[in-house]
Amino acid sequence: MRNLRLKRFIANGGVVAYPTESCFGLGCDPQNFRGIKKLNILKNRPVTKNFILISSELRQIKGIIKEFNKKQVQMLYAKWPGPHTWLIRANPKCPSWLKSNNKVAVRIPDLNTCQDLLSSIGMAITSTSANKAKQRPIKNYREACRQYGQSVHIVKGRIGKNKKPSQIQDFETKVIIRR
Repeated sequence: MRNLRLKRFIANGGVVAYPTESCFGLGCDPQNFRGIKKLNILKNRPVTKNFILISSELRQIKGIIKEFNKKQVQMLYAKWPGPHTWLIRANPKCPSWLKSNNKVAVRIPDLNTCQDLLSSIGMAITSTSANKAKQRPIKNYREACRQYGQSVHIVKGRIGKNKKPSQIQDFETKVIIRR
């Protein structure tokens, strides 16, 4: 079932806090610069720092990343859904604030709460840990409420069992950037 109110909120620059595999994350519409700016301010995050995009399916990020053939899609899904982020060549139409060296970081999470959120709004969102810069990760709903109160929409749920953030790997070179 689609959550049109939440989708509209995010599409209009709203920020959402939600459980991920290892901690609470913050997200917004990756194509809405107002949302990106709000998220950076809330987190006290440098504007030069890159984002990971999460989606429930490849189709949600179609205009952001380059197109793939069947074999490449199979390679992506060998690690998805799960705590694995691929650095993928950007589509020429991709906003500049999502790219680094013409690549975009993308992940399809396997946590049900995350999948449900993304499926219900029918779009990809940014994914960055919800903690403010240089503070410890937010591990539960109550902490997220204490940190952000009414300034973001907070999705109820528990985080997954992972102890660390997702692995990041360059899709073309296969080099692992973060273990």
